[in-house]
Amino acid sequence: MPKHVPLFITAALFFLINTLNAQNEIEGQYREYFEKPREVVYLQVSKDIFLPDEEIWFKGYLYDLKRAQPSKISKTINVGVYDSLGVLKKELLYYINEGFFKGSVKVDSTFSEGRYFLKAKTNWMRNFKDDNAFLKQILVVKSDYNIPLNQQDPRKVDIQFLPEGGKLVAGINNIVGVKVQNGMGVPLQMDNIKVVDEAGKQLALIETNSLGLGKFEITPELNVFYFANLQMPSGEELSVRVPRIYAKGINLNVVDNPYKKEVLVQVESNDLALQDGDVRTNLVLHKDGEIISKPVLLSKNSKVFTTYFDKTKLLTGVNILTLLDDRNNPIEERQFYVWKGGVANRVEASINYATDTKDSLEITLNSRGYQPMGVSVSVLPENTKVYKGENSIYEQIYLMPYIQGDVENAGYYFSKNEIKKKYDLDLLLLTQGYSKYDWQEILSDKLQTKYNPVDGLTLYGFLNEELKRENILVHKSIEHEATEVTLSPGQDKFLITNFYPINGENIFFSKKNNWGKLSKLDMYARLSNSYFLDEKIDVSGIKKINFFNAESGIMRSRSNNLELPGLHSDDKLIALDNVTVTEQSKLEKQARENIRVPRYLANKITVVDEELALTFGTVASLLRSKGYEVLEELQAYDGGSNDFISRVKIRSRRNPTSGVNIVLDDVVLMNLDAIYNMPLTQVESFYIDRLSRYMGTRAGNKETIYIFTRQRQELNLTPGKGFMSDKSFAFKVDNGFEKQKKFYNPEFISFTNTAFENFGLIHWEPLIWIDKNNSYTLKIPNYGFDNLKVVVEGMGEDGSVFSNVEILNTVRSN
Repeated sequence: MPKHVPLFITAALFFLINTLNAQNEIEGQYREYFEKPREVVYLQVSKDIFLPDEEIWFKGYLYDLKRAQPSKISKTINVGVYDSLGVLKKELLYYINEGFFKGSVKVDSTFSEGRYFLKAKTNWMRNFKDDNAFLKQILVVKSDYNIPLNQQDPRKVDIQFLPEGGKLVAGINNIVGVKVQNGMGVPLQMDNIKVVDEAGKQLALIETNSLGLGKFEITPELNVFYFANLQMPSGEELSVRVPRIYAKGINLNVVDNPYKKEVLVQVESNDLALQDGDVRTNLVLHKDGEIISKPVLLSKNSKVFTTYFDKTKLLTGVNILTLLDDRNNPIEERQFYVWKGGVANRVEASINYATDTKDSLEITLNSRGYQPMGVSVSVLPENTKVYKGENSIYEQIYLMPYIQGDVENAGYYFSKNEIKKKYDLDLLLLTQGYSKYDWQEILSDKLQTKYNPVDGLTLYGFLNEELKRENILVHKSIEHEATEVTLSPGQDKFLITNFYPINGENIFFSKKNNWGKLSKLDMYARLSNSYFLDEKIDVSGIKKINFFNAESGIMRSRSNNLELPGLHSDDKLIALDNVTVTEQSKLEKQARENIRVPRYLANKITVVDEELALTFGTVASLLRSKGYEVLEELQAYDGGSNDFISRVKIRSRRNPTSGVNIVLDDVVLMNLDAIYNMPLTQVESFYIDRLSRYMGTRAGNKETIYIFTRQRQELNLTPGKGFMSDKSFAFKVDNGFEKQKKFYNPEFISFTNTAFENFGLIHWEPLIWIDKNNSYTLKIPNYGFDNLKVVVEGMGEDGSVFSNVEILNTVRSN
């Protein structure tokens, strides 16, 4: 017997070396595949149903999965609008600032009634099969809405059995996830689902939670049928057969106890799987480029492999366990969630009446987080019919990059750091099956990145004349200061990179000689094309949302018709004292009646018209002309501290040692980022109070500047007149970036009736920045609704995300 020991040792060493080599190869290929960071994008959309002449308002959040923080990879993103057939209707470009962007799409006359889809994607995402683009379904209604009768029967029950790892294997213990819904896809909470064999013997009792999810354990026998018996809401008894049982197989089981720091993982084989000898597999735990692999050897003497993973050493979020066979094909897969520190950022909302007028309300957002946070807010009447809440930033950032299935009410799992919600999230992941990742692709050839992140466009200029010691002056545009281009002798073309032209604007080019004299330039220009979205996408598998169905799935006939808010006719003239109001006096009237302008300033403000906006362009330029020193592009952080400071600093040349109070829409700004690069087209009026008469002791020893923004559309400037057309070549931009708009509502006949309550949007605020443990106050119109639905979503500098819906009562207490 002893003479055979060396042979045994040699075989064992050979197996160990081969196993280690295989592990190293898998880990190396996996890390290489995830070496390049992935981006994921989410859009918070102001609501889900839109009316003619409304804007589809949205705020975008771009997230770096590898670094778990706002993405700094891409500076440009494409947003597409697709019709009900999945055909691209329009494609739009937006600038991304440190992972955040905003935009809107007007529901103009080209929109027909029906469903549409918003898709957002960066050029960098095109490199990856799991591109993490965002897709959202919305609805456009153009006439009084007739609620369609749902063809599905809410009394029916659909029950799905989802074995852990993917298969139900005979002869060994199995964990089986259960998902129960009614005929309309609404989750059903049930507490008495009995699992029985064909003889009627009860083997398990299932309870489902409010999301329709549950689980049970079973050790099935081959060639025996099993059933789940339940009583439907109608009282009818239903018996559903448990799915196929595999005669031969291996089970993957995860026990994730929220109270413990370790997660238990077991791999078990049944007898038939070991009939031909030992089974060698590889257990791989992986997430976003980090991987741990363990060889698993199952034999007749050792049918169960048990191991533990320390959760404190794993990445936060969805972790994936994959069991690979000896040819690196996935056998089973299970996902589980690692929690660390709970939900980091909290934003709580409260409401007050504005101090100066009963027509306004103030909503204060208080940050309870540990990091500065970018936030967007949508405010609607409580009884709105246009917000369904199907999407959330939690789902898109934390879950969708990894799982394949849909998630009902993802915000539920992350709203509070509770043990029950951790248990329920594990139930959800148990029922998800295989993750998004394709192991054949991971282990194939090295991933090639063909598409680079986009940082603006490239403008190409071509001369039709030879310059004689002259430079080319590119005049100031909406996003760029004036710049000069110097060409070498004989050079007849030039380019400008990282360029952000706005659709509809003219870019002007002039010749400039040594004495500064300008003359017209004979040239032409073009922009690089950054449109890449698919002309058609497959929407056949996307379930049509019946936005108006109650949770019960039953809509009473008396509520089958919903009246839309009426709009004022565009072709009506506005009469004032029997005189037709000119466009100029209309601007002045609107400015002085702006509810955010205190009455004591109404006759003192200066109204911003086209001439003023064209002359100065931005708030900063205007203030410089009024004798103020305005510094922009300052660092976001002061020295080595972590205290966030403004990128804008303003001081008076009359008193340079003191700063200036800026009051924006009747709110004193603690941080001046809100006016950073603010175009005058967004400003309706302003007033400079050198003595701070109205601020009182709050002003300190500072001058006060009041700025009031437009509540309707921005000023529409028409460049290219007079001097510019005589002295320059004008290039009209038609494939550039979208113009940033300030929130406005169409001219509804009423903002207080039931039609507006059903379909209207009270306010949309996309660009809010709240420092840690600080607050932000926004002023909104008071339309008389007792309760408001306030939807707040956001992302912190550390990558933590937040989503919440609050109902705020507006009734003034006695």
